[in-house]
Amino acid sequence: MSSTALSHLPTASQAPLFFRLDTRSQRLVALTDVMQTPLHWLDEPRSAWPAQLPDALRQPIEQRLASGKGGKLVLRFDALLWHISLSHEQDAFWLICLQTQSQESAASLSLQLPRLSQMASQLQYDAMLESLKECLGADRLILWHYQAHGALGGEQLTPVFTLGVDALGAIRGDSRYIRALRARGALSFSEAAHQPMLSQHYYLADANVCSRLDGALLEQEKLIGVLSLEYAESTLISDDTLQLVRHCARLLGHWQPDPVATDAPDLAPPPGLANLTGNDYCRALLRWAMGLSGAHRGWIGEFQPRGQDLWLIPRCVVEGDAFAVVKPMPMDIGPGREIFQHGQSLYVEDLALRYPQSSLLLALDAKAYVGIPFPGPNGLPLGQLTLLLATPLADPAPLLDVLYEQRERAASELQRLANDDALRLAEVAFNTHDGLLVMDHGGIILKVNASFSRITGFASEEMLGLHIDALRPTYYGDTLKEEVIAAVNRQGYWLREEQCLHREGHLFPVRLMVSGVKDEEEEISHFVCSFHDITQEKETARHIERLAYYDDLCDLYNRRSLTDIMQRTLQAPSGQWGALLLLDLDNFKSINDSLGHACGDLLLQAVVVRLKSLPQENLVLARTSGDEFALLFTALGQGYITAKILAEHFARELMGIFRAPFDIGDHKLHCSASVGISLFSDDDKDHLVLMQQADTAVHMAKRAGQGNHIFFSEAMAEKEKSKLSLNNQLRDALRNNELVLHYQPQYRVDNGTLSGIEALLRWQKADGTMVPPGEFIPIAEETTLIQEIGYWVMKTACAQYSFWLNNGLAIPHLSVNVSARQFHTAGFVQQVEYILRDTGVPPSRLLLEITESVVLENRLESIARIRQLKALGLLISIDDFGTGYSSLAYLRDLPADEVKLDRSFIQTLVHSEQDKAIVKAILDLARVFRFTVTAEGVEEEEQLAVLKALGCQHYQGFLTSRPLPVKALESLLGATPAG
Repeated sequence: MSSTALSHLPTASQAPLFFRLDTRSQRLVALTDVMQTPLHWLDEPRSAWPAQLPDALRQPIEQRLASGKGGKLVLRFDALLWHISLSHEQDAFWLICLQTQSQESAASLSLQLPRLSQMASQLQYDAMLESLKECLGADRLILWHYQAHGALGGEQLTPVFTLGVDALGAIRGDSRYIRALRARGALSFSEAAHQPMLSQHYYLADANVCSRLDGALLEQEKLIGVLSLEYAESTLISDDTLQLVRHCARLLGHWQPDPVATDAPDLAPPPGLANLTGNDYCRALLRWAMGLSGAHRGWIGEFQPRGQDLWLIPRCVVEGDAFAVVKPMPMDIGPGREIFQHGQSLYVEDLALRYPQSSLLLALDAKAYVGIPFPGPNGLPLGQLTLLLATPLADPAPLLDVLYEQRERAASELQRLANDDALRLAEVAFNTHDGLLVMDHGGIILKVNASFSRITGFASEEMLGLHIDALRPTYYGDTLKEEVIAAVNRQGYWLREEQCLHREGHLFPVRLMVSGVKDEEEEISHFVCSFHDITQEKETARHIERLAYYDDLCDLYNRRSLTDIMQRTLQAPSGQWGALLLLDLDNFKSINDSLGHACGDLLLQAVVVRLKSLPQENLVLARTSGDEFALLFTALGQGYITAKILAEHFARELMGIFRAPFDIGDHKLHCSASVGISLFSDDDKDHLVLMQQADTAVHMAKRAGQGNHIFFSEAMAEKEKSKLSLNNQLRDALRNNELVLHYQPQYRVDNGTLSGIEALLRWQKADGTMVPPGEFIPIAEETTLIQEIGYWVMKTACAQYSFWLNNGLAIPHLSVNVSARQFHTAGFVQQVEYILRDTGVPPSRLLLEITESVVLENRLESIARIRQLKALGLLISIDDFGTGYSSLAYLRDLPADEVKLDRSFIQTLVHSEQDKAIVKAILDLARVFRFTVTAEGVEEEEQLAVLKALGCQHYQGFLTSRPLPVKALESLLGATPAG
C-alpha cells in the first residue's frame, strides 16, 4: 500500500472537546474552546440541552442519560461521524467528550477496500485493520478464522490477527451464533459478556468487553472468518455503522493474511501465556483450555489429603463465562481420585454411568471430563486442571497432548502460589496485634515484631542479642526456664499472667504465652513468646468491679455494697445497737420532669455533699435507688434508749441540711426528704428484714407529710400487713364483681331541680359487708390497681347512663371522679374517647372530676391534658377546690367548666364567718372566670339557705339524698321533676 493511499485513511477532524452537563437545569457548559464546537451541538447555549439537538443526536443521548450508565455513542449525522462519550460524575452532573470525524473519510475506507484488498503486503494489511479500528472507535479488533470441523470437536474460531488484545487462543463456536452471523452478515451486542450466543468467548468478562460488533467474512457466500470490534464502554451501534462493518467484512473475505491455515487449527499456547505467573498464569491457562475444548466449567486446584479423605482446594474456577469462588471439593469416588492415585491424564465420557456414586459429578451434570495432573515433589500429583464438557470431543488426543505439555510449568506456578500463601500467612502471623519474640534455647532474643516494640517501647535493634531476662523483673526465680520447658513438652505451650518491663522503666501486666519450635531431632531449638498487653483489661475489670459496688454518679456505695456491709455487721456481734436510716427525696420526680435529668443529677450530687458534711463516725453512706439514700450507723450505744435518742438527734440534723435551697445552675431548688429509721441489735441477723422495716417506715413518713422522719414499730408492720391484705382482697373484688356504683343526685340551689348525678364507688363483699371508700380507695391509689378500677368505674357508669338516656330518664349530666394516677397515665385521653364511642354517651353530658392537687402536681402537663379532653367535648370539674395552693394565674389558664366546694367549708358555713367569707370569695372568683360551682356535703337547710344567698348554683349531700344503688336512684328520680 502506497503512502498516498495511507494518507487517505480516515482520521479525526479535530481534537476532543469536553463539556459538563447539569441534568437538573439542562445546561451544557463547554470546558474547552467553545469556538471549535461543531454546528448543531450547542447552537443555543442558554437553551435546554439535549432538547435543542436534532432528533438523530438527541434521542440516543437522552436514552443513555436516562439509563444512568453512560458509555460511548457513534452516530452519523450531517456528513459527520459523532463519537460521543458520556461519563456520570456525581449527583446531576455528567462529563461529555465529543469528537467528530468526516463521514467522507469513513466512506472512503469502504471505497478503498476493494483496491487495497488486492495488495498482499502484511504491513498494508495491518494498517488497513488499524484504520478500521480507529474509524469505528473500537478498543479491540480481532480477525477470526472459521472452521466447520475443528480439532476441538465441532465449529471452531481461531484468532489470526488482533489489535489491543493480549494472549488469546482458539475457541469453539456456538452454532446459534454462527447461523445468525451467516444469515445477517453482521451482529451487534450490548453487555457482550452475558450474551448466550457468545458464551464460548470466555475472555469477554475478563477483558471487560461491554459492546461488540461482528461482521461475517464470506468467500463465495461461504463463511471463512469473523471480523470483531470490541468496546470497553457501552456503545450504541447505529444501522449505518452495522452496514459499514458488513460491507468491510465481505471485502476482507476476498483476501487472507499469512499465516492462516484452513485445514488445521492453531493449538499453540497463547503468545502471552509464557510471560504470566501465579494466579494470572492459572487463569489464562484455564481460559485457554476451556476455549480449546468448549468446556462450560473448569478449575485448577491443589490436592489436599485429610486422613483417608481427599479434597481439592480450587485456585481458580470458571463457570460459564465468569470466574467463580468455590469451596474445597471432596474427591470421593470419581476421576479426580483416579488422577491423584495414578498421576495420568484422563478423558472420560458417560460420567453418570461410570461414576454413579460421585456426588460432585452428579451435581455438575457433565457429559465428558478432562483431567490433567500437575506433578508434585513426592511422586504424587500436586494438583490438576479439570474441564467439564456438555458435549463429548470427537478426538480428545490433540487437546490432551497440548495441555499435558503445560503440566511442569503449571506445577511450578501452583507451588509458587502455595509458597506465597505460606509466606503471607507467616507474615500475617508474625505481624499480629500481639507482641512476638523469638529466642533461642538459651534465651537470646533473635527477632521481635513491630507490635512488640509498640507494646514495650523497645526498638527491634535494642533487643536483638539480649537475654530474655532483660524484660523480667528481678523476683523471677531460677526455676522459671525449667517450668516453661516442662509445660511446652507436656502440652505444647506455657501460659501465665506476668509483669513485663517497659522502656520507660515501669512494669505492666501481660498475658505471656511461650511455644516451642523443635528441630529434626524433636528437640526444642527455639521459643516463640507472645505478649498480650492486658493493662486495659485490668483497668476495665477494676472499673466494672467499681460499678458493681459503687454508685458512679454520687461516688457512694450502692445497694449491693450496702447489703454486704450490713451482712458483715449483723454477723459480727459487737454489743452495740445500730440504726439504718432510709432517706427519700420529696417531689424529686417533679424536679426531674420539669427541669430535666441533668438538673436532677446535679441535685443528687449536691445532696451528697451535704450528707458528707455530717459527722461520719461509724457511718456508712450509700445510694440505694434513684432518689433514695441509706445511712447505716454500726455503733450507737449499748442500749435501745441511747441508740434511739442518738438516731432521733441525727435524723433532726439530717432534716436540717434541707432547710436551705440548693443552687443548681440558674435555679434555687427547695427540696425536703422523708426518713424511715430501723434500729437493730446483735439479736437481729437478717439484713433483708432490716431493709424492709426501714422501707416501711419511710413510706409512713411520706404519708405523714413531707420532711418527716418515723421510727419503725411492730404496730406499723401490722398496719402494713393489713393494707397489703386489703390490697389483695381488692384485686379479687374487681375480678369477682364485688365493686358496685352508687349515684348521688345533684340539684340546682335556686329551684331544687335535678342538675346531674355523680357516680361513687362502693365495695360490697360477698357476705354483704360494705367496706368504707376511705379505707380501700387510698390503698388502690398507691398502686396501679387504681388504673384498672378507674377504667371500670368510667365504663360502667357511662354504660348505665347511656341506658337511662335511651329509656327516657332525663338526667342532665353524669359526673365521674378521676384519680391522680389514672389522669397522668399515658393513653388516658384515648381511653375516654373509646368509652364514649363504645357506650354512645354524648361527650357534652360527661363531666370528669379532677382534684385540685392533681392539677397542681404538674400544672403545665395537667392543663395540656385537660385541653385534650375538652377537645373531645367533655366537661371538666375541679374537685376539692380551695384546699390547694391556687393562684389567679393558675385559675386564668385552667380550661375547666366547674369547681366543687369541699365539704370542709360547708360543715362550718353557718356558724363561721371566716368560712362564709372564703366561700363567698370562691364564688366571686368563679363568676369572674365563668365557672359554675357545686357545693358538696350539704346536710342542713341552713347550709343550703346560706349557699343560695351567696349565689351558689348547684349542691349535693345527705340533705336531699345519700348515694343510691341503681334501682333506688331510679325510684327517686321517678318522683322528681326533671330540670
